[in-house]
Amino acid sequence: MMVTQGLAAWLLATVLLTSAAYAHGGVGVMHNRCVLRIGPDLMFFTGYQPQNSREEFCDDVPNTGQTVVALDMQETELRSMLTEIRIIKDLGTHTHMYGIPVLTDAELASPEVLDPVTVAYVPPRKYATGTLNFAHTFPEKGKFIGIVTVKNEHGQIYVSQFAFAVGQPVGKTVAIYGMMGAAGLAAVYGLWHYGGKKKAAAVPKKLA
Repeated sequence: MMVTQGLAAWLLATVLLTSAAYAHGGVGVMHNRCVLRIGPDLMFFTGYQPQNSREEFCDDVPNTGQTVVALDMQETELRSMLTEIRIIKDLGTHTHMYGIPVLTDAELASPEVLDPVTVAYVPPRKYATGTLNFAHTFPEKGKFIGIVTVKNEHGQIYVSQFAFAVGQPVGKTVAIYGMMGAAGLAAVYGLWHYGGKKKAAAVPKKLA
């Protein structure tokens, strides 16, 4: 029982750590779909490589070559905002949070920092239909950071960053995120089930 409780606790800690990282922006999963959190809103996010297969992935790109990315702005307010996309090389010089590279506000605002390492750029514009598609060809393996920036008519700016790798053996697909969610549910159930048993055993039975 102690081993099972320990495993459940470890799984729960893993899921909570993942949730904490997601809370700072980036890519996550909701209802078996990839989502990108940006400010108070969410965008559905899909990536695939037509030359290899139609299998979708959330962040890590399985192979080099052409990669197609689609963003679906479900939130109506996002469609009236200016949306900008940038992909930069990760040279390993940025601050890390939960083991993930994150650019500071000063770095995000500095062309001197961003321009030399930018490999793809979609200038800011509004997407009235709520759909944004773009393609980029990655000629070589490596680590990268995607940066999505939106700005509303009041000058408020929200930025979402997500680190990803190109050419990894296994990308973080929707299926993998689903497995993480299942593990989290198992962890919560394990803690509740065995914790409840322990409490029940501790309560003395009343004498007849």
